[in-house]
Amino acid sequence: MLAYRPRIAPDELLFISERAYYAPGKAIKGGIPICWPWFGADPENKGRSGHGFVRAWSWTVLACEQRADGATVVNLGLADDAATRAIWPHSFNLLLEVVIGATLSVTLITRNTSDTPMQITQGLHTYFKVGDATQTQVLGLDGIQYLDKAAGAGDALIKQSGAVTVGSEVNRIYERVPSRLQIEDPVLHRRIVIDAVHSQTCVVWNPWVETAEAMDDLDDLDDLDYLRFICVETVNTASEVIDIPAQGEARIGAEYRIEALGA
Repeated sequence: MLAYRPRIAPDELLFISERAYYAPGKAIKGGIPICWPWFGADPENKGRSGHGFVRAWSWTVLACEQRADGATVVNLGLADDAATRAIWPHSFNLLLEVVIGATLSVTLITRNTSDTPMQITQGLHTYFKVGDATQTQVLGLDGIQYLDKAAGAGDALIKQSGAVTVGSEVNRIYERVPSRLQIEDPVLHRRIVIDAVHSQTCVVWNPWVETAEAMDDLDDLDDLDYLRFICVETVNTASEVIDIPAQGEARIGAEYRIEALGA
């Protein structure tokens, strides 16, 4: 999912860098990358790509239909094959349901098609477009504990005080979070409402200058891409590891809505 703008909104919900480009096996910087079957670094230290292999994998369109309320539903599928098993030796079937209407809803369903249990971490690595990251606030996390990955604080838990703001690199894993979070963007005069399901963990990320400079698909010099987005990610990671029994399934999802500030 790379773009979404409801008719009532003057600006896109999602950010995508003008330097982003598609290439087989390469993740795109922007939109809603699907991180699966692990979130973050390779959990087995085998040198596999961060955030799993699915974010750079091709999906198959299974169905596309319009609902009575006018929303469009697109179902995408991905199943294991010899190529995926060479990276991650498990049998699975993924269904990604995207509902596009007055709101945007994304649900990822994992089905364990094997006769043995499966363990995963996962996430919707959503890039939200903002007018200026330094003037943006993430609301709903006051008093919530987080792991500070940017500061290299290890497993030490820190308590959030007030709104989350950006003035340097931010890379935090918040645990036991409420289902609803909000991004207030006074530059674009809007509020983004995030309603998560089957997730009690979220990541807030902005790379800031130094990290952005190392990314060839972010413009850190002229357009200052790192100021034009913030990631607020609906995830299962850190202490929230998902165990899926044989022939069982697991879900994670989020609904996104744009409101005018003051509404």
